[in-house]
Amino acid sequence: MNQAFPQISPLELTRRLKGGPKVTVLDVRSPAEFQAGHIPGARLVPVDELNAGNLADFVDAENIRADNPLYLTCHAGKRAEKAAQVLREAGVEHLALVQGGTEAWQKAGLPVNRCDTALSLERQVQIAVGSLLILKVFFGFTVHELFFVAGAAIGVGLIAAGITRGCGMAQLMARMPWNRRRGCGHAAQA
Repeated sequence: MNQAFPQISPLELTRRLKGGPKVTVLDVRSPAEFQAGHIPGARLVPVDELNAGNLADFVDAENIRADNPLYLTCHAGKRAEKAAQVLREAGVEHLALVQGGTEAWQKAGLPVNRCDTALSLERQVQIAVGSLLILKVFFGFTVHELFFVAGAAIGVGLIAAGITRGCGMAQLMARMPWNRRRGCGHAAQA
């Protein structure tokens, strides 16, 4: 079920963050992505950890109203929409998505907070894919030529990621121990 959710531009969200009632922004990316750069004041709640049972840990329901919705962001919008669907099903009515996510926020030249020097998931995926391609060529020459065919699988994965905006390699990398560190705005620490 695809429901349309209201959206807010990064510039309008900036204005709301600077004045008026307390604004709540949930960033639903992975901890590594969040640490690499996030909207100031945003709280980290990875979309795969968000559910009706732990909703009160992340959302102050009294502060969420029609004139002051809960703002959701991710890298470009897909995970924020998924989180909005989860929250809507859990009974949260007043939601808005940040148009274009953190990517659009940064392109607008707005400030971001960085927590450490963690590599972004995008860069980790690039390094992993490059390494796999080099290994496949090496093994193709040294072990068996069928390793050259395996390079096509990487190409298919990259095409699928480009079409669907969902990258299986990024999801795998997000589950790695170095990308699961908590800190710098995780909801439990806020």
